[in-house]
Amino acid sequence: MSATTVATQSALRVLLEQEGRRLGSKTEAYESVARTIGASSSWIRKYLTYDDRVAEPRVSLFQNISKAYDHICSRVELEREIERAKLAAVKDEIDAVNQSFDRLVDRSQKAEIR
Repeated sequence: MSATTVATQSALRVLLEQEGRRLGSKTEAYESVARTIGASSSWIRKYLTYDDRVAEPRVSLFQNISKAYDHICSRVELEREIERAKLAAVKDEIDAVNQSFDRLVDRSQKAEIR
């Protein structure tokens, strides 16, 4: 199996996995990826299953797969950045509440000492 085949199949599997999660259907994922890259869903299935019987993708198709993969990677990175920002904001809120509790405890302890 050539390096092109391995890379193309890996990229297609990631695209299908991501679209499957997004759409909630494996069949719809195949259709969506097929539309995106300019191939048929049956070609994708055959290429992933019977790579020795299916010709290597033409250069333009490989480039479309590569662009789609890059787009998915960018989208995933952006989603992760947004999620990290949300988590950091919640942590800041929790830390602020904890600090106010700490101040209340400090005041009550000082009041008990007097």
